[in-house]
Amino acid sequence: MNNREIEEKMVEVVKDYYEKEKLNDTLAYREASEENYKAVSNLKFPKEGRSIDEMIDLLNRDVFPYRVVGDHPRDFAFIPAPVEEISKIGDVLTTLYNPNAAGWFSAPVIASIENLLIDFLCEKVGFGKESGGTFVSGGSLSNLTAIVAARDDKLEMDNINKGVAYISNQAHHSVNKGLRIVGIPDSRIRSVKTDENLKMIPEELEKLILEDRKNGLIPFMVIGSAGTTNTGTIDPLFDLAQVCQRQNVWFHVDGAFGGSLLLSDTYSKRLRGIELANSVTWDAHKWLFQTYTCAMILVRDKKTLLKSFSDNPSYLKDAHSEDQIESWDLGPELSRPALSVKLWLTLQTLGLDEVERRIDHSVKIGEKAESELRKYDHWQIVTPGEQAILTFRYYSDKKTEEELDTINTEISHGIVSSGFAVILTTEIKGMKVLRMCTISPKTTNEDIEMVVEKLNECVKSLKL
Repeated sequence: MNNREIEEKMVEVVKDYYEKEKLNDTLAYREASEENYKAVSNLKFPKEGRSIDEMIDLLNRDVFPYRVVGDHPRDFAFIPAPVEEISKIGDVLTTLYNPNAAGWFSAPVIASIENLLIDFLCEKVGFGKESGGTFVSGGSLSNLTAIVAARDDKLEMDNINKGVAYISNQAHHSVNKGLRIVGIPDSRIRSVKTDENLKMIPEELEKLILEDRKNGLIPFMVIGSAGTTNTGTIDPLFDLAQVCQRQNVWFHVDGAFGGSLLLSDTYSKRLRGIELANSVTWDAHKWLFQTYTCAMILVRDKKTLLKSFSDNPSYLKDAHSEDQIESWDLGPELSRPALSVKLWLTLQTLGLDEVERRIDHSVKIGEKAESELRKYDHWQIVTPGEQAILTFRYYSDKKTEEELDTINTEISHGIVSSGFAVILTTEIKGMKVLRMCTISPKTTNEDIEMVVEKLNECVKSLKL
């Protein structure tokens, strides 16, 4: 294909996408068939190339339709990705120009955009002038980056085998993986008790720290949550920070999901104490409505990242800026996409008032879902929809817990297989429960009413 044909094909692909993806007219989930898998697996890699039209048709027919539609207003699974269309424009532009966001030499104005965003987000957290950070692919890499910085700040190399970290049983699985990667095995990862609301108990944390120190170990890191994936729970950040300051322990807040509450005047107070953290994880591809991937690691003192990641290899000397800190010195990556551009474009175009309105709407939709379910005796609220995450279950005192677990799993299968909505199960306090994350700004009160009606139909179909 020549350049003119490629240009025409690009325009055609985008127009075709918007014709097909009218979200209110599509299913939230469609299951792939054996024929779809075969359409891909039967294709050998050819010596001579295939037609671009043939391959795009295959992708549109057999690949992309079969997924959880993350920006569908009735996708409530995991933490959905309700993408703002402006972010897609930013992503397309970034892909077309393909800048390497490795530093100031390769893409200087993009480096400036990234720094402006990092400074803005650090200010929202409540960090001071010494703060900093960098863009990363997601919460997993952000948490890992923080864990490396905490280890290097609080432990000597010959004492890593004595380091102890503290988390709750609601922590994201990437936290455990990150700790193992840096040399902290499960035997030195403490699970701190949580209260009836699944929040880490500060007194129990301090008790564990003192006990480990008495036994010759070195407590070095506490990881609190600003919005857990399971329930949206926010740990008592201020009280945890006080414990960490008294005990000289690094305090990291995983705000991958809930960090975006900082952009809401109404709900930011729920994160009181986050400003006392040493580091914060924040995902923009969750509650800031960005395409995958886009996340940040923010630190109170950028020197802690420089201590862990700064390097000066010979092949980068000509590209090194004398006046600016290079992004490769603040995290594990060198070559990387310009993740900041789409977020910058979104915030500049929508404005902070609109972003705040969408965040507030998400919380209210979660509360709406809770209120609708409470109208029926057979629904039991397990954790309330305070941070746009609600857990609930079908309940009858005539059923055993084992039977209830099976019923709730079947309800999830029923509504997902219908394609009308995506609601999966999780486990809370030993119970199998249904879970909804309501962060899509496109979700309406009518959507919620129809979903509850559909859930009731699933219950009736089981003939309990």
